[in-house]
Amino acid sequence: MTRADDFRRTVRRGRRSVTPSMVVYRLRGVAVYGPVVGVVVSKQVGGAVVRNRIRRRLQSLCAQVISQLPGDEMIVIRVLPGAHQASWDTLRTEIRGSLRTTVEAS
Repeated sequence: MTRADDFRRTVRRGRRSVTPSMVVYRLRGVAVYGPVVGVVVSKQVGGAVVRNRIRRRLQSLCAQVISQLPGDEMIVIRVLPGAHQASWDTLRTEIRGSLRTTVEAS
């Protein structure tokens, strides 16, 4: 996801799932070319190195689960401060749990 309008629409209209490290917004029925994922990491999370590291981790985890998602979804992951201290396993559990929760709520 690269367009600001897509991020804004997903955050405003999507279903929200909150974990200790992130907030996941999920909007169904809008993506045209398969599921689309965007990651938002603010400066409150840390410096550039920390922000890029957590972004790369989340992108890698999303690549592992994207094949299990419906093809018409837009997903925005907003990272919360302190997420850079979470382990790989914790992040994976939170992503899978939040995506499963929003699927069940839909």
